[in-house]
Amino acid sequence: MTTEKALAASMECGFEECVVETRDGALLRVRGARTPVPVRAELLVTHGMGEHCGRYAHVAGALAARGVRVHSYDLRGHGRSSGRRADAVRYEVFLEDLRMLHERVRASGLPVFLFGHSLGGQITARFLECDRPPVAGAVIASPWLRLAFDPPRWKLALARLAPGWRQSTGVQPENLSRDPAHVDSLPETELVNHSISARMFFAVRAGGEAALAAAGDIRLPLLLLHGDADRVTSWKATRDFHARAGSADKTLKIYAGAVHEMHNDLVREEVLRDIGQWIEARVK
Repeated sequence: MTTEKALAASMECGFEECVVETRDGALLRVRGARTPVPVRAELLVTHGMGEHCGRYAHVAGALAARGVRVHSYDLRGHGRSSGRRADAVRYEVFLEDLRMLHERVRASGLPVFLFGHSLGGQITARFLECDRPPVAGAVIASPWLRLAFDPPRWKLALARLAPGWRQSTGVQPENLSRDPAHVDSLPETELVNHSISARMFFAVRAGGEAALAAAGDIRLPLLLLHGDADRVTSWKATRDFHARAGSADKTLKIYAGAVHEMHNDLVREEVLRDIGQWIEARVK
C-alpha cells in the first residue's frame, strides 16, 4: 500500500480522540485509529522530540489495513498535551505516562506492541528495561540513544547555568526527511516544536546511556530500525543496542541513505511494510 493510500485509509477509518489525566494532573491528548478489518493487535506509538501524534496518521492507516489498531499520544509538553513546551522537571514522568497508557491499551486483551521513534524510542526502551511489561514486541526506530553530533560546548556550559532555559535543537528540516512535500502535507504543522530545555536535554542524554547499559534486560521480540544517513541520532548506537539486547528474537535493519524520520522519508513505504509484516508474523 502506498503512503498516499495509507493516509487515505487512515482518514476513512477515522480517529477517536480523548484527553487522559495523569496521576499528577497532566492532561494528555490520546488518539486511537479505527480499522477497516477485524482488530488482531494493538500498537501504542510514542513520538519523538518536538513532534506530536498527529504526524502518525499515515502510519496508522498502513497498519490498520493489517488489523493493527494504532494508539498514539502527545507527550507532555508536546502537541495538545499540557505542560511547559519541551521541558520536563523529571524524566520519570515519561515512563509513568507510557505505563498508564499501556495499561489502558492492554485492557482489550489483544496482543500489544509498542512503537517508539527517536526520543519515543528511548522512552520505549527504558520502559521495557525498567518495567518488563507484558507486551508482544517492540519496534524502536531511530532511537535517541546517542546523538549523531556533538552540541557546541558553549551551549552545554550555558545550559548548566540555566536548567529551565530552552534553546533551539538546531535540527534542520532536511535532516528529518528527504521528502519535504510529504512532511508539509502532514497535519497540524503548527504544533511542531524546535526547542528543548537544558534540564530535559541532560535528562534525555543520561536516559540514552542508561538504555544502552540496560539493553540486556530486554527479552521480548525487538525490531530496531535506523537510517545510515541519520544526522540527528546515532545509528551506530542502535547497532550497539541490538548487540547488547537480551532478546532471542531481535532484528536490526539499517536503511541505506535514509535520514532521521524514516516513516516520513523516501523509504517510508518500505519501513511501514517492514513494521507491518514483522508485527503480523508475531500475532498468534
